[in-house]
Parts: sequence; C-alpha cells; structure tokens
Amino acid sequence: MSTRTTQVDDLRLVAQPSAVSCTELFVRLILMDWSLLPMLEQVSATAAHLVGEVVDQSHPSAPAFLTVRLQLRGEMLLVEVEDDLPAPRPPRDERIGVRPGAGGGRVSWCELALPGGMSAGQVQLPRRQGRRSLVDEPVSGEPVAADPQVLERLLNRLSGWSG
Repeated sequence: MSTRTTQVDDLRLVAQPSAVSCTELFVRLILMDWSLLPMLEQVSATAAHLVGEVVDQSHPSAPAFLTVRLQLRGEMLLVEVEDDLPAPRPPRDERIGVRPGAGGGRVSWCELALPGGMSAGQVQLPRRQGRRSLVDEPVSGEPVAADPQVLERLLNRLSGWSG
C-alpha cells in the first residue's frame, strides 16, 4: 500500500453551528469533484461528527478556528479536522485518531476505505486548468464587481441551510 498523498482539499471555518452545514456542503462538492459519491453518506457523517465536536467545545463568544481536510492516500480517504482549541477534550469515538496540532490544539482524523478496493491513484480527479478565475478580468486592470443579484441569491440559499 502506498502512503503517498494523491489529492488534498481543505476548508477553513469558524467553529460556529453553521460550520457543520458548510462541512457537509464541502464534502459533497469534493466527492463530486473526485467522482466518489458512493462514499458521500459515510464521509459526510464522519466530517460532520469531527466538526461538531469542535463546535461543541468552542466558546460561542470567542469561537475556535478549524480546518476540514480531505486527502486521498493509498487505499484510503482521510478526513481530518484541525482545531486551535486551548484544552480540547478527547473524542468519544475510538475509531478517531488524535494528534497534537502544529500550532497548538489538535488534529482529529479518521481513515475511510475507498470503495471496491480502489486505490488513490485510480480515483478519477478533475482536470483543472491554470486559469485563476472563471470571471474575465478587464483589460484596464480595474477589479470586477460582484453581481449583487447573484450574491443575494447565494446568501438567501446559505441562510436557508443554517436553520
């Protein structure tokens, strides 16, 4: 088994209750991107559990930061949540590993087997172009303004998920 990491994607969040919904959306987008939708329920539940632990331990008036990271490595998909909690409690699930974080806090992780004995090298990853953005930048060098209608629809949709 190779332990070489093939692909990594991560998302930085504030440990508020909405972080769980954002994590579930992040997992869905990444697994769609990686063509691993059969793992959606398992990976989403694992990531939401790890993020929920940080949210539960975070103080609402001074919430912690966390990073959700998905990695393809060997025959596994690794779900990691790195937090900066000052004195984190250990997880309540024995399937979850924990190690100290580089800047304090901890990294909680769980390995999930890829479907059908697949290896990370066999996962069909998207082809990404070197383009910085999907929005054409003006020749004048002036920044492109966001469309207020698009932003309003996006915010309305996100607020509907937060309950």
